[in-house]
Amino acid sequence: MSPETFRHRVAARIQRARWRLGWTQADAAHRIGLTFRYFAEVERARRNPTLDVLLSIARGLKVKVADLVDVEPGARVDLESLKLGPPKTGRKPTHARSRR
Repeated sequence: MSPETFRHRVAARIQRARWRLGWTQADAAHRIGLTFRYFAEVERARRNPTLDVLLSIARGLKVKVADLVDVEPGARVDLESLKLGPPKTGRKPTHARSRR
């Protein structure tokens, strides 16, 4: 999926979340704390909001950020349940080298 397609799908989810509450774009922008123009441009996929703005939008629309960005089909990976630690340090990375 291209970044543009992703942005359009997220924008559509923001719009549906707003519709669910029965709010206009102006209502949502005011309640979230954004200018009308900026919110409208995010909802039309003309703006690429930062994570901070996306969190504000999700909270203002009473949904989770994941509800807005989970636009691909299939199961999600539960990263919290994985028992992983950071990679070990002190090792040099190994790279396959072609010999001439």
